[in-house]
Amino acid sequence: MTARELAIARSVIYASLFDYPLTLDQLHQTLIESDQTPSEILAVYRGSERLQRIVEFWDGFFFPAGREDLVAERRHREARSRAFLQHYRPVLRLVAAVPFTRMVALSGSIAHLNLERGGDLDLFVVTRGRRVWLVTVAILLITKLLGRRRIVCANFVVADSHLELEQQDLFTANQVIHLKPLVGGDVLDEFVAANPFVRQFYPNGARRLAEPPVAWPRNRLVDTLKRISELVLSAPSPLMEAACRRMYSSYLKRRAASWQSPEQVTLRADYLKLHTRSHRQTVLTRFNDALDLAWEGANRPAPRAAAR
Repeated sequence: MTARELAIARSVIYASLFDYPLTLDQLHQTLIESDQTPSEILAVYRGSERLQRIVEFWDGFFFPAGREDLVAERRHREARSRAFLQHYRPVLRLVAAVPFTRMVALSGSIAHLNLERGGDLDLFVVTRGRRVWLVTVAILLITKLLGRRRIVCANFVVADSHLELEQQDLFTANQVIHLKPLVGGDVLDEFVAANPFVRQFYPNGARRLAEPPVAWPRNRLVDTLKRISELVLSAPSPLMEAACRRMYSSYLKRRAASWQSPEQVTLRADYLKLHTRSHRQTVLTRFNDALDLAWEGANRPAPRAAAR
């Protein structure tokens, strides 16, 4: 297979690990290590019999051969996700209004509108300065008071002084290009610029992020109150940050024995990553296995036409 055919197959197979068929526009955005245009993707696909053994294109979606069931599943999950976001909109508005939050973005399955039953709201947060612990504890308190602690998960919080991600692989790059900012969409440009590896994996996805992202509707009163609270809290915030870090890190360390992926937890002054049940390694292993199976199918001799 050519490099272009491989890029299409790899991208469709990776998305299928999450039961997610891709539209042409999404396939263009998430092409792995390829910058083909939508028209080029269609031309390559239609001209490759081998690729068509691996990937089907039906009803506007690309998916692995024989998995047309994913189209209906995607539509069900999208409807579920939109209803879920609408239901938790008030909570998300409060989280987005927390002082010293520069960006609050949806991540994980909800960012794809691909929420499974029993799913939650994963958030990626960028703070103004080294206030990651203060902001995280504030979000925890808000969600706990509202009885939404198990639903809203701010599991990755970084300071705007530490935007470079420490794990730079396909899994991380895919998470980055699918972030959906609720507030602070302008910070996304800074974030992507600080992580050039994203462009290496996703040339088209990185360019797409340079465009204005879909943002949460702004509220001038909330924005004003947020700025005022940041001014008032600016002086005592270092002490508050230290107290929150001491208290919450102590709590986290006591629970370390229950973490399923302790290597995906980072507790630093400006970088708080709490992926205690990460699917990273499982996803990458399944991806490699799925690729091997796909290549095996693609290289099988085509069946001969029946004799007349």
